[in-house]
Amino acid sequence: MKKIIIIIILLIISNNVISQSSYSNFLSYKKLFNEKKYSELVTKELSIKKSDQFYPYVEFYRSISLYKINKKKESLSLFKELIKEYSEWTQIDEALYWAIIIELEFNNIDNALNYYSKINDNGILDNLYKYLDPEINKITSFSILKNWRVKYPRNLVVAKYYGRKLLKEYLDDDALDEIKDLLEIIPKKDLFRSGNKKFTVSVLLPFMYTGYDNNNFIKNNSFVLDLYYGIKYAYQNLGIESENIIFKSFDTKRDPDVVRKIISSGELDNTDLIIGPLYGKPIEIIKQFCLENKILMINPLSSNSMIISDNNYSLLFQPSLETISSSAASYASTKYNTNKNVIIFYENNFQDSLIAYNYQKNIERDSFKVIYSKSVSLEDSRLILDSLSSTYEEILNDSLYDTLKNISELVIKDGRGIEDLDTTYKYIDKFYIENDSIGHVFISSKNSLFASNIVSAVDIREDTIPVLGFDQWLDYNVIAVDQFENLKISMVSPSYHYKGSDIYRNLKDFFIRETGRKLTMNFIYGVELMNMIMKINSEYGDFFQFGIRNESLIKGVISTGSYFGQFNDNQIVPIIMIKDSEIKLDN
Repeated sequence: MKKIIIIIILLIISNNVISQSSYSNFLSYKKLFNEKKYSELVTKELSIKKSDQFYPYVEFYRSISLYKINKKKESLSLFKELIKEYSEWTQIDEALYWAIIIELEFNNIDNALNYYSKINDNGILDNLYKYLDPEINKITSFSILKNWRVKYPRNLVVAKYYGRKLLKEYLDDDALDEIKDLLEIIPKKDLFRSGNKKFTVSVLLPFMYTGYDNNNFIKNNSFVLDLYYGIKYAYQNLGIESENIIFKSFDTKRDPDVVRKIISSGELDNTDLIIGPLYGKPIEIIKQFCLENKILMINPLSSNSMIISDNNYSLLFQPSLETISSSAASYASTKYNTNKNVIIFYENNFQDSLIAYNYQKNIERDSFKVIYSKSVSLEDSRLILDSLSSTYEEILNDSLYDTLKNISELVIKDGRGIEDLDTTYKYIDKFYIENDSIGHVFISSKNSLFASNIVSAVDIREDTIPVLGFDQWLDYNVIAVDQFENLKISMVSPSYHYKGSDIYRNLKDFFIRETGRKLTMNFIYGVELMNMIMKINSEYGDFFQFGIRNESLIKGVISTGSYFGQFNDNQIVPIIMIKDSEIKLDN
């Protein structure tokens, strides 16, 4: 028993001696480290076992010392071993810190991100930001950033630069949702910051300028100049911050070779947004340029969906023909749902027939029944009047006549036989299309003949069939304003704007003073387009695409504004009626 006790005492004394020896060794390394004697430290014989509690500290000092004497590969190797063997060490985050610094110096960003993801100390993470941020900023590959975002979802530096790259891609619903998720963890000012970069808008329009000596220049091309003057007016007069926006203007001359020269000159390389072009081949050339360089283009006047159908970077400031027809059908589905029988007339041309076709497709989807849909030429536009107002004689027998003759509002007429002139009979006129059998009529035409015929037809009838047409009908003197109100005619009005404000009067006075002409819609379109661009830019900088898709409504100057969402054309389609002798929105 005494021997056992003596052995235990000797073991305790031995362990204490060893412990004191390892601690003494540790202190010697620490002393050299604190005195910055890095070369002496790394050459000092290592006399501490791996199992010793002080071993990771000594290895940590040795690793940093190797780095300080510019033996970075050896330093990194020791740090990697330390991280692998002592992952639970209380100061492992500091080892990870130094490993990240060295990996970044060797441009091994993936390894650095892997180590970064293992650090728990927020203070150390914050200190590493200044090293990691500029390196990630150098990465131009979207796919690399995307992979890192998946692999390191907690890394805010990766999230920031991935988000900025994502903002330059086509933003479908999934991409928009992803950016909104990023905004949950990244401040908006960080994600949408683009340094001191200006937002460059290049205007490509067919100015057709040939020199000041050409007196017909302004007269013959006023519709293009009106649009441009509207853009410039908004830029200078709306009071929206525009210092960050640079304008470049180019004359396309409607010539594809001129457009190719503009591209090859490099003038468009730093452009953020292109307004125009307006016509055929120049549009196709710029569409391809925008697709290849991920630059947005916006056509200010067209409603042709072909411009946007094969290019996600192409936008229409106006609603497309398809959007007009679907919005009109949506309005009708709500407005006329008590009687779901509908008749459609459309003018025999591409635009109106396309609207009519899509209107029918959408309205039938809502369980409406199209009695017939008829193409009508201008020469045959009276068919609209005849088809709705044509009547036949319903002959009354004696008993029926005796029943009906005392109804004051019923017109009973006298008829005479053709072969036997002495033969007389009583009859009433009946419409072939019976009263109250039709829920509404949709007229897909802006033409005055179509307008006057449908108004006359509805005015003649004993019932009132609701009519849905287009706001151009208001411009024709053949129809009185009170007829629109009395007959409850609704009109699709993409160009609707409010004329009762001081802003409208200022626009009107300015335009008349500058041109001597009546205020034009192209000038208004230019004002509204530039208003939209400036509002998005003031909120989102040069990340225009996200702004236009993220905003639920971009308020107009005198119009109802713009909304794009996931679409590439304006989804706002006002529908108006005349109420109390004034034009009022009805949707």
